Amino acid sequence: MRRRASASQVLEPGFKVSRPASWLLRVFALVAIAVPSLLVTSPGYVAFADKLPDPDAVTSATPEDTLIYAADNTTLLADLHPPGYQAYFEPLSQMGSLLPAAVISIEDRNFYSEPGIDPQGIVRASIVDLRTHSNAEGASTITQQLVKLRLVGNDATLDRKMREALLAFQIERKYTKDQILEWYLNSVFFANTAWGTAAASKIYFHTTTSKLDLAQASMLAGIIRGPTIYNPLVNWTSAKQRQKTVLDAMIRDGKITAADAAKAFVEDLSPPAHMFMPSNQAVAPSFVRYVTSILINQFGAEATYSGGMRVVTTLNPRLQDLAQRDVSQNIAKLRYRNVTQGALVSLDPTTGAIIAMVGSANPNAYGGQYNLAVWPPRNPGSSMKIYTYTAAIASKKFTMTTPIRDSRFTYREPGSTESYTPRNYDGKTHGTCQLQACMGNSLNIPAVKVELGVGVASVVQMARAMGAPPYQQHGVDAYGNPLFTTNDPLNSYGASLTLGGYGETPLQMAIGASVLATQGLLRQPYAINMVKSTSTGQVIYSHPADPGKRVLDARVAYIMQMIMSNDNNRAMIFGHNSLLTLPGRKVAVKTGTSDSFADAWTVGFTPHIVTAVWGGNADWRMKMTKNSDSYYIAAPMWHRFMQDALGALHLPNEWYSQPAGLITAKCHGQTAWYLPGTHC
Repeated sequence: MRRRASASQVLEPGFKVSRPASWLLRVFALVAIAVPSLLVTSPGYVAFADKLPDPDAVTSATPEDTLIYAADNTTLLADLHPPGYQAYFEPLSQMGSLLPAAVISIEDRNFYSEPGIDPQGIVRASIVDLRTHSNAEGASTITQQLVKLRLVGNDATLDRKMREALLAFQIERKYTKDQILEWYLNSVFFANTAWGTAAASKIYFHTTTSKLDLAQASMLAGIIRGPTIYNPLVNWTSAKQRQKTVLDAMIRDGKITAADAAKAFVEDLSPPAHMFMPSNQAVAPSFVRYVTSILINQFGAEATYSGGMRVVTTLNPRLQDLAQRDVSQNIAKLRYRNVTQGALVSLDPTTGAIIAMVGSANPNAYGGQYNLAVWPPRNPGSSMKIYTYTAAIASKKFTMTTPIRDSRFTYREPGSTESYTPRNYDGKTHGTCQLQACMGNSLNIPAVKVELGVGVASVVQMARAMGAPPYQQHGVDAYGNPLFTTNDPLNSYGASLTLGGYGETPLQMAIGASVLATQGLLRQPYAINMVKSTSTGQVIYSHPADPGKRVLDARVAYIMQMIMSNDNNRAMIFGHNSLLTLPGRKVAVKTGTSDSFADAWTVGFTPHIVTAVWGGNADWRMKMTKNSDSYYIAAPMWHRFMQDALGALHLPNEWYSQPAGLITAKCHGQTAWYLPGTHC
């Protein structure tokens, strides 16, 4: 074993000065406590006992960390706890033998034979204190220490000591020694935020209590008497001396041999290689913050951080790793385009589960501390056309093959003095094209014409119905933060809606696309599968299966699926086999870029996965370089993640069956699908 040269081999006691008459007070306390406790019918004792805390309160659950897990119920995403406090309950049967044995030897060697207080210990401690004029000897039993921790506090008064001893007597008569030891070991402070054996084992040695070796167990047991004095991360020499005292006590009690102790003492436990500092790094931090906000809303902040909940989320850890890698790497490659951030949300449309969420591409860049996947809303650009064309097909005023004239025009809202002239991304016009090609090639002028043809209000209503209500901004609050609403009057939205004139979030865009992926069913996204209480062992929340709410005709959804998955529909602008396709797979997709090059989007889906990706800068006033459209910014992230995710999920190439009630016909040499009464 490695030796630490600086570790002392001999413990030199360091005593704390106490008041000269401490031994007299201890003897007096013994008489004052023991005699009335034996004569429980005495009026004085009864009156005093009436003021005591309920001894049964010692069994109450203590604050405990909430642990958040991925969907596999194995991958730990985060440990939620108040500052300076980490605790996890564990039964005595799961602690192993070494740490409990070490604690008993150093804290209360007669624990299993005494009646709650140790009269011999009090006398012995009083004699030692008298001789040394110090507080060298402790006289509190483990039961008394438990009472101090859970019931009466640590006031340095004779009254508190009397209450402590009386309660210890009562608790000893009612509960078993193993129960008392279990509660004590789960309550005691081990310094460095660790309360209880499980937290101490995890924080100091990154292991469980049952797997501690003798060196580790004796080091931890030594901390209890003086968490500041014997803190090994602060005062290594004192901690090593205390460890030797613990080992000597275990030899004295016949629990280990001198050889065992010598071997344990020279074992290298020095930090940082063999002993660790408290740490609390969250996996998928944006998703964890999102889940934490849900927990606080549902259970309150105190229960969220100290309620000992075990939370199983919907996050797929493999997909999350892929998503973070794909977003971060792609944004890093695009730094020359003055883009610093990206976000991604991926849903399972069959359930509504959030299976991946990237809130930031770069935590060190501006905005990296925010969850850009859920806030704030950004200009969705042409990805908003998903709702325009869905509303158009549903209205029966348009079909997928309706010819739309791509020609310049100017529009003025009735009663307004301002006019609006939409322009295509390339600044050109392209003659007449079918609606499906106008959408696939993301032509702005035809989109506005279609929007006006069905009414802007209809597009707003469709976006709201599909779970993506457009945001309107109304100034800023007292702190300069923008104020947004989603319930504004329908007539307050302008024709720029279809081109992204009103905000959306990546989560909302994923929800909206999921309605198409489910052939018209809206399932609200959720992030938590189950919440369990460790104190009771009961499941306190379980997400119910969501059959979905029908918000769109399945036939309309199918038509949109066919428009968005046809590579020919976007070939004029994007070419064939672009990043908007997946090799060997059928996939529906739509891009979007804001006019000012502040936002770039790609949204797409298959029957089992929906993904929305955004790229840009957290500060919308900071623009990307000119011509940095979605194909260069968002599409590469979306393409790579979808390909990776579908492979990781082992999903085959799959597509939708045609719902009943559609008319299939050839129109201009192509197969097209129509609602009854609208066919070519």
